[in-house]
Amino acid sequence: MHSDESILDAARTLVLESGARAITIDAIALASGAPKGSLYHRFASLNDLLAEMWIRAARRAQVQFVAALDQPEPMAAALAAACSLYDFAGAHPGDARLLAAMRREDLIESPLSPDLTAELDGLNRPLERAFAGLARRLFGRATRSTVEATVCAVSDIPIGVIRRHLIAGTKLPVDLRGQLEAATRAVLLEAGANTGPGR
Repeated sequence: MHSDESILDAARTLVLESGARAITIDAIALASGAPKGSLYHRFASLNDLLAEMWIRAARRAQVQFVAALDQPEPMAAALAAACSLYDFAGAHPGDARLLAAMRREDLIESPLSPDLTAELDGLNRPLERAFAGLARRLFGRATRSTVEATVCAVSDIPIGVIRRHLIAGTKLPVDLRGQLEAATRAVLLEAGANTGPGR
């Protein structure tokens, strides 16, 4: 019996090797060992299968990121969240490389079943709430300016730096984690100094 997880793992490997546009149901069936009919029984279309594969990776990263925010001290929570992206890439390199190679927008442009379209539409809402909550803890309020600074420090910078290594297929440098922590702290301290009333 071939589990959904093993099928999605096989699809992820193929996407990372050849790119999403080169993937077919036949190729996934061959790689996973699952009968082609079984794939169509479980997934309405190839687009749905690829979307479920991507959503699985995104949710895994989100769970680790949001869990890191449980630190009681706001700056510690921010640093833990930023470093969780580095830790996720180390612990789940296949999923991390997939998220670096495929964007949510790539999936939205493809025809999907209504349930998956709705799931993609709501996928980032927990993150949006988490960013607003962290901004409020760090700066006392969640304005457009403080939320933007929070997203930049704990998400945009780590993802940008880590993505470069994932796309190149190189191992993440050991000292990169400390550099990301320092960069996150510096951006947040600068934002705190420059965020005035009403901004």
